[in-house]
Amino acid sequence: MQVVLEALHKGDYDTAFETLIRTLALAQGQEAAEAALLLAEAYSLYGEGGIDGANRALEEGLSSVPLLGSHPRYRSILGEMRALEGASEEEVRQILPKTADPRALYHQAQALMYLGLPEEALEILNRPLELPAFLAWRAHTLRGKALERLGQAAEAAAAYKEASRLAVGMEHYWNLIDASAMFVEAGMGLEALQALQEAETDVPELEDPEEAATRYYLIARSHLLLGNPNLALEAIQRALEMERAGAEPAHGTPLVHGQALMQLGQPREAIEAFQEAVRRAEEPDKSYALHELAVAYLEAGELAEAEATLREVLRDPEYGHLGDAYGDLAEVLYRLGRYDEAAQAAQAAIRQGSPSAGHLILGNLAYDLLHLEEALEHYIQACETAPEGSRDWVTAQQMVVDTLAQLGFRHPNEIIARSEAVLPYLHPADEWHQALSSYLERARNLVDGNRTLN
Repeated sequence: MQVVLEALHKGDYDTAFETLIRTLALAQGQEAAEAALLLAEAYSLYGEGGIDGANRALEEGLSSVPLLGSHPRYRSILGEMRALEGASEEEVRQILPKTADPRALYHQAQALMYLGLPEEALEILNRPLELPAFLAWRAHTLRGKALERLGQAAEAAAAYKEASRLAVGMEHYWNLIDASAMFVEAGMGLEALQALQEAETDVPELEDPEEAATRYYLIARSHLLLGNPNLALEAIQRALEMERAGAEPAHGTPLVHGQALMQLGQPREAIEAFQEAVRRAEEPDKSYALHELAVAYLEAGELAEAEATLREVLRDPEYGHLGDAYGDLAEVLYRLGRYDEAAQAAQAAIRQGSPSAGHLILGNLAYDLLHLEEALEHYIQACETAPEGSRDWVTAQQMVVDTLAQLGFRHPNEIIARSEAVLPYLHPADEWHQALSSYLERARNLVDGNRTLN
C-alpha cells in the first residue's frame, strides 16, 4: 500500500483510487480489509462529497472480512461519516471506540469537529499522533480549524503553518494562506506577510482570480497592520482587479480599500469605498461596514451623515462594537453642539465597554465649562483604559498635559512623563507636538528650578 500512501500525499488521487479499487476487487482477507479501510479514508478526504464512496468501501470491506466491523479505524471512519451525515452526538459517540490507534483517533477528531465539538477534537489533536504523510499535515490543518473556531487566531496560524511545512503542492499553498489569514486576525502583520511571501512560490503561472483576490486582500490587510497604507492600497487595488477578472465580489475588498484610504488621511475618498462595502455586505458584517462608513463621514466633517449612519449601527443589538459606536456618536453630537445628548452617548459608551471614548467626551464637556478638575479625572481615566498608542490614548494624554498646564503646571513631573510618552506618536509638524514640547520645556525648567532652590 506504500504506492497508495505516496499518491495520496502527493495529491495523485487518480492513481490512489485506481490502485485501491483494483486491490479491493482482487484481494482477500487482511489485504482486502486494509484496502477497504484505506479506500474509505481516501473518500473521507472529500468531506460530504465522499460520504457515498466511504460508506461503500466500508460495506465492501465488511462483506469480505466480517470481523472488520470491530476494527477501531473502521468504527472511527463510520462515526465520522455518520457525523457528516448529521447524526446526533449520542449516536456518533456510540459508534466511536476507545482506542489508541493514531489513524482512528484522527477520524474521531474529524467526527467531533463535524459535531461542533472543537474542544474535544483538540484533546485528540494536541497529542503526538504518528500518522501517514497524507494525514499528518491534515491533522495540523484540522487542529488549526479547531483553534480558529475557538477564536485562538495566533495558535491556529501556527497550526496551519506547521501543516504547510508537511504538505506539498497546492496544499502547501492553501495552508499558508490559512496561516496568513489567522496571523492577520491575531494582529501579526509581519508573520502574515512572511507566510504570504512563502506562498507566492507556489502560485501557478495562470493564477485563479479567486485565489489571487484572496492573496492580495491578505497582503493589504497585513500592510495595514504594519502601518504601510500605500502598499496596502496597491495590494487591495490588485484584489479589486481580480474581482473584475472573475473573482466573487466580497464586501471585505472595498472595506480594506476604505481603511487604506483612511490611513492615508483621505476620508472623502474612503466614503465611496465604504459605501460599496455596505452595499455588498450582509449581516452581521453590514453593521461593521456601516460603522467604518460613519467614521469616514466623521473624519470628513459630514456630521449629519455620520450621526444617521451611527444610529443605524446602534439599531443592531448584536453588533460587537456598540461601545465604540456610542463613543463615535458622542463625538459627533459634541461637535454638533448637542452637549446633553453627547454626555448621554458618552455614558452609554462607558457602559458598553468603551470607557476611553466615553471619558474623552465627558472630559471635553467639563473642559469647555472650565471644570478643569473634573475634566482631568475623565482624561486620566481615558488614558488608563485606552491601549497605548491608540487614537484615544494619544488624545487623552495630550489633554491631561494641557489641563495640568491650565491648572498652573501642577505636578510638573507628571507633565514631563506624559509629554515624553506621547510625543513619539506625533508628527513634528502637528500643532500638538509644538504645544506639548513647549509644556515639556516649561515643566523641566520648573523642576530644575526647584532643585536649584533646594
